[in-house]
Order: sequence, then C-alpha cells, then structure tokens
Amino acid sequence: MKKKKAMKFIKEYSKDNYSFEQEFKDIILRQVENYEEPKGFFEDLQHGGCISGMISEFIYTSDLKEFYIEHLDDLEEFKTEQEEMLGENIKDRHKLPHPTFVVWFAFEEYCYQLYSEIYEN
Repeated sequence: MKKKKAMKFIKEYSKDNYSFEQEFKDIILRQVENYEEPKGFFEDLQHGGCISGMISEFIYTSDLKEFYIEHLDDLEEFKTEQEEMLGENIKDRHKLPHPTFVVWFAFEEYCYQLYSEIYEN
C-alpha cells in the first residue's frame, strides 16, 4: 500500500473507541513520516518493540505512568481482551513496571493489528 493511502487508512482506523486510540494513531502517523513506506515502521516495531526506544513518547517511566493513569481502564480492558482471545495471561517476561508493560504491550499489539489490516487483508 502506498504511503498516502496507508496514512489515510491509519487516520480512519478505529478498533473499539479506546481512550488511547487517537494518541496511538498520532504517534504512529508521526513515526511513519520518517519512513519511505509505512510498512518499514511496523516491521521495525515488530522487530525491536517499544523496549528498543524507537517510540520517543514511551521511553521515560514518568511519561508511561502518566499515560497509563490517563487511560487505565481502557488499557487494562484491551490487555484483558487480548488475553481472552489467546486463552492465557500475557506475561511480562522483562519484569517491567506494570504501567510500562501495559502501555508497551497495548501499543505494540495495536500496531500489529493495524499492520495486519493494512498489509495482510
């Protein structure tokens, strides 16, 4: 998918009207600007994850905690829904602070779902 068309799709994409969704899309759109093709951003994120530091909005613990508190209910609901779909709990294998773990998980999973909609459907 061409960059312009992919960016339009990202802007219009709506999962379940989570409170964090627009902020996630804004971050994704800013990141995609740095890539010739949006697919490159999603592949880099899948390879390195938020833990790599590639998402500047989600590097500092204080920023993550603030984001988590602001969107607590929806982030936890999103995580629970993913666990129910998998049929098992999602493990924090890096032993991260809970807000960091949940925000990173939600962002990465949201991006993966968005990537799947754009490139696999």
